[in-house]
Formats: sequence, C-alpha cells, structure tokens
Amino acid sequence: MSLTELDISEETIERFLAADDGEPVVLVNLVRLRRGGENAYLRYGEAVGPLLARVGAEIIYSGSWRGALIGPDHWDYAVVARYPRRRALADLVHDPEFQAAAPLRHDALEAGLLYAFA
Repeated sequence: MSLTELDISEETIERFLAADDGEPVVLVNLVRLRRGGENAYLRYGEAVGPLLARVGAEIIYSGSWRGALIGPDHWDYAVVARYPRRRALADLVHDPEFQAAAPLRHDALEAGLLYAFA
C-alpha cells in the first residue's frame, strides 16, 4: 500500500481476518493532513467516534506531532485504537455510516499509515 492510499482494500481485510487469533488488536494510525484539512479531519473524527464504540473499539491515545527522533517522516497526528477482535475492524470498514464518512477522510488526509499489533 502506498502512502497515498487512504482506504483499506477488501483483499487486505480478508488477509487480516484470515490471520485472526480471536485476540484484541491495537491499530496505530499515522496521519499527514492536506493543507487546510484540519476541519475535515475533525468532522471525520466526530463522525467515526460513535461508530468505533458501536463495534467495541476505543481510542487509547490520540496526539499531535511533536517532532521526529528517528526517521525523516513528518506526521501530524497519531491515533491508537484498541479493537476487541479483528472482525470489529472489518465490521467498521463495512458499515455504511463509516463509508459515508470516507469523503471527509479523503478531504483531510495527504497520507496515512495503519499498522496492527497484538
């Protein structure tokens, strides 16, 4: 996945679910905003917050950039979310309300990275 792709593909979700061990998963999301994307990102967060709760996920950290200590990349925000199981992420991604919020994410983000950890 390139830095400019902002949506999780069906193929990626299928691979993610195939490796499901039934344990909770933590997702680390690094976000780089487009110039002027702050408002759209705020609205995206407001739209997605209740959807995360609905699938049993919770934001365990959200913070803004303070500098790089290793690596050249600049990220505006980091968001860390805990999901009760991998299926919860798939449920979120397939939720029509989440899909309806995607244009806000596209308007806001220049790039993003999303990594899963146990």
